[in-house]
Formats: sequence, structure tokens, C-alpha cells
Amino acid sequence: MKLSGFLIGGLAGMAAAAYIAKKRPGMFAWASSAAGTAVNGMTKRAMGAVISRKFCGDMVQHAAPKHSDASAKGSGNAWGQIELLLNSDPGVKEQVDQIKAEAKPH
Repeated sequence: MKLSGFLIGGLAGMAAAAYIAKKRPGMFAWASSAAGTAVNGMTKRAMGAVISRKFCGDMVQHAAPKHSDASAKGSGNAWGQIELLLNSDPGVKEQVDQIKAEAKPH
């Protein structure tokens, strides 16, 4: 974007804001309040993300996920269901076999 286009757009926006402020002051106040609330929310989320990365970044790298026996059993059941679905349709099974063959390192 060119600087001149940015400046013209900014001037047009200022003129529109001034027009709305004169014609409907309540609407202008509501819009500016809503914009301020949105900016405050984004700022809080951004600061929270920075702080959590700064203080929790080291802890997250050292923490390993812990799998329980229940999650391992659920995972096994899910893979069994996937295998049943693949075996029920020969066309899909052929495509899966083809993808597996292409994915193998040479």
C-alpha cells in the first residue's frame, strides 16, 4: 500500500467520523466505546500470551504428556473402528494402501 493511499483513507475516515458525530452523537459514542473495548480485549490477550510464554515456556518443554491406561484403551478402540471402516469399502482401502506405499521412504 502506498503512503498516499493510507493518508487519503485516514482523512476519509476522519471526515466520516466527524459527520457521524454531528448527525448521531449517540451512535458515535457507542461505536467508539465498542472499539475501545475490542482493543482492550486484544491487548489483554496479547499480554497474557507473552507472559505465559515467558514464564511457562521452560516448564512446557520439560513436561511430557502422561497417558493413562484408559486413554490407551480408547485409542486402541478408535484404531479398530478405523480399520473396520477401511475394510468395509474396497475403494477406500485401495486408496489408503496407495497413500501408504507413496509415503514409505525409498
